[in-house]
Amino acid sequence: MIAIKYFLVSAFLLLGLINSTAVSAPPLHFALLSARDSQDAFWGPVEDFAQQAAKQLDIKLSILYTKNSKRNMFNLLAKAKELNVDAVILPNFGQVALQLVKEAEQQQTPVLLFNSGFTGNNKQLAGKPQQKFKYWLASLLPDDHQAGYLLGKHLIEQARQKNFADKNGTVQIIAINGSIADTPARHRLAGLQRAIKEDGNSNLLRSVHAYWLQKTAYYKAFRLSQRYPDAKVYWTASDIMAIGVEQALTEHGLIQGKDYLTGGVDWSQQGLVAVKQGQISTSAGGHFMDAAWAVIMLYDHFNGSPLSADSFYQFQSPMSLITSADIDLLLPYLESHNWQDINFRLRSKALNKQLKEYDFSPASVLEELRKAQ
Repeated sequence: MIAIKYFLVSAFLLLGLINSTAVSAPPLHFALLSARDSQDAFWGPVEDFAQQAAKQLDIKLSILYTKNSKRNMFNLLAKAKELNVDAVILPNFGQVALQLVKEAEQQQTPVLLFNSGFTGNNKQLAGKPQQKFKYWLASLLPDDHQAGYLLGKHLIEQARQKNFADKNGTVQIIAINGSIADTPARHRLAGLQRAIKEDGNSNLLRSVHAYWLQKTAYYKAFRLSQRYPDAKVYWTASDIMAIGVEQALTEHGLIQGKDYLTGGVDWSQQGLVAVKQGQISTSAGGHFMDAAWAVIMLYDHFNGSPLSADSFYQFQSPMSLITSADIDLLLPYLESHNWQDINFRLRSKALNKQLKEYDFSPASVLEELRKAQ
């Protein structure tokens, strides 16, 4: 009898120890490498949205700022290792991601590539996730080609409706792009070129780089508008650069929507306000949500729904043009930095066993926000 009592007491103590260990287990810890700081028009919302996802999933998310420095990317990867993070979410800023993936492989630090992917020779050298580098778990990349295409198509169609074509019926276009080395800039320009080709009677007069800076876009547009007075469409790769274009052309006495058209990419707070006020024509976006989706994918990976090497997990997030109704819906959240009306847990495969495919579409987020009104 004493032996039975001793066994039962020991069993309860062991069970209590197991439960205590489970409860006290530290939460997952991820690091997000951000190209710019939390005040940035695009990266600020990226951080806000991702932090809300992490909070709901009881994940610690450390934001490490590269400050547009390639060298800092490597320093921060080493810092993430020192912080003993479970995984790093990183963009291919400055085309250094392949070296970072190799470094992460040596460090045995799991990484997920987001926002901008490999191009050219690096794409072949990298292969697919978990194929050559087992610690490169997955890619989650926006459809930047589609964003550039939708923006270009919209501006060309609007230009024709407003009779902005020249005497030969040609819509003359100037493109103001981001940084030369950035994958999103390349893909968005390729999307514009596709829209021009489809139209059949549009012409890209000049394509210049403003490096994602509003002030640089302002100076370039100011000069280009004098050199190319027939240009009626100013396609830009970001909302902030489109706002810079509008400021420059306003100084020449030109009015957006009346004398010319411009638009950008990002669905940024500043961009949506500018669309609402008529300063720019439209914005393509939705990809500021992608870091949050990366957080969910990694959470699932470490909680019984691993990113499979067999499928070489590569996800492309859709992008779309904003509507006036969507602007009114999104702006309060972008302004408040509060996304608690989104239930990120419902998008987790680990927490929803019936979920077979992720739905990371901006449309699904907008629909959830509508229901919360």
